[in-house]
Amino acid sequence: MLGQALVVIYLLIALGSYVRRQQGGLPMWVLGIAHTLLVLQVILGVTLYIRAPQSISWVHPLSGIVALLALGLTTPLRRRMGRGEANALSALAVVLFAAIAVGIAEMR
Repeated sequence: MLGQALVVIYLLIALGSYVRRQQGGLPMWVLGIAHTLLVLQVILGVTLYIRAPQSISWVHPLSGIVALLALGLTTPLRRRMGRGEANALSALAVVLFAAIAVGIAEMR
């Protein structure tokens, strides 16, 4: 359930960051809450894989880790595009990988 919610949250962050790009994007506390939820979900996915590797594919936690790494795109993109656009683009990358992880979890 948290995985599906994260996809929706990051879609809203991407939209909000793009709409508010002239004001510098969304407030940092909003992004901080979303990033914390993402980290929590990745920790839970990795823990599940460690405890019961037969229950999910190894691609599930890997896609969560890649979603976390996609947040690192914000810093280099910020120099090229601006804060709002960089946050929107990295949030869309997170949506892509989080949706892959959710899809894998739903197929099991």
